[in-house]
Amino acid sequence: MAARTSENGSVDTRGADVEPGLFARRLEELFRTVPGPNGRAYSAKAIAQRSTARGFRLGESYLSQLRSGKAKSPSFRTVEGIAAAFGVDVHYFLEDSAAQRTRTEIDRLRMQADADIQLAAFRLAGLSSDKVTVVNELIKVLRQQQGLPQDPPGLEASLTSN
Repeated sequence: MAARTSENGSVDTRGADVEPGLFARRLEELFRTVPGPNGRAYSAKAIAQRSTARGFRLGESYLSQLRSGKAKSPSFRTVEGIAAAFGVDVHYFLEDSAAQRTRTEIDRLRMQADADIQLAAFRLAGLSSDKVTVVNELIKVLRQQQGLPQDPPGLEASLTSN
């Protein structure tokens, strides 16, 4: 997807080669992966409120339409508001390289979002690989018991990119 940067630094998406559904997929990825202040995923209502609070008026129903792909062509101002609400660079929606950088930043944020997760990771230091494997298997069981997938979304990709 190509976008042009104007002399004043704003990004012009007119004429950009936009793959159908790409915006909705990237938006959904943010909803799935960006932790809110409480460490849980944001709701559409929370993102609409955060966007509006940052000066980008955005309705919850329109955001839901963008997320589902029913609404396909948001204005650049709307894209700016969504990016601001999630705390990501607006280029995440416009450029593949920026999207990859943002995914890496999100992975770091998710790990830093909860001090208990960091504490658990530090406690693993020094244990034998057999013991670490046991702990990882226990975590998978606990995640399943809470209705979560065994591994968090994006885990495999973050492991192969390091």
